[in-house]
Amino acid sequence: MMAAALANLTLYVIRHGECEHNVAGLAAAQNDSPLTANGRAQARANGALLKELAGDLSQFDFFASSLHRTCNTMELAREGAGLSPTGYRADRRLMEIDYGDHTWMTKDDILRLSNRPAGPSSWGDWDYVRPGGESWADVHARVGRFLATLTRDAVIVTHFGPARMIRAQYLRLTPQQASDHSPAHAGIMRLYAGSETWFGD
Repeated sequence: MMAAALANLTLYVIRHGECEHNVAGLAAAQNDSPLTANGRAQARANGALLKELAGDLSQFDFFASSLHRTCNTMELAREGAGLSPTGYRADRRLMEIDYGDHTWMTKDDILRLSNRPAGPSSWGDWDYVRPGGESWADVHARVGRFLATLTRDAVIVTHFGPARMIRAQYLRLTPQQASDHSPAHAGIMRLYAGSETWFGD
């Protein structure tokens, strides 16, 4: 099948549920930690909300980052939507940014060691490649390569950084404009007809 024009698609974008590293204030990046009990509840609630918003989900493709926390979130969300936990595809292009040598550090430690911010809030660091890792420009590009393969409407479970990049690609935002969205663990971003709507807390 030919890829569809991105603006013609409806995308439901979900961030993984709260994880142990989120509670600890550590950057797991492309490493992993388990969902907390709260994170599992968030995933199930997002599934129920997805069903309420989208109705017939048989017309959607389902994709998750290949990291465990996103696959676990997807499976719980699908159950929450009344679907079997399987029936999705994991794609490594949806993984969180690779923090390289900064993985498992706190934001303060990253700032102290690199004199650069830990997250994508300062978009002057768009092209900064973390030691042994990626830049935000790299993440934007690989998310774009994933989006270019979509052939129909989709539900996507991913991470904080890639969720921002999906939004930026769909709405054709500048790096500075991309910093306006901070996806929560609970809630769903719908991208539809060239616009966005956030559902949840």
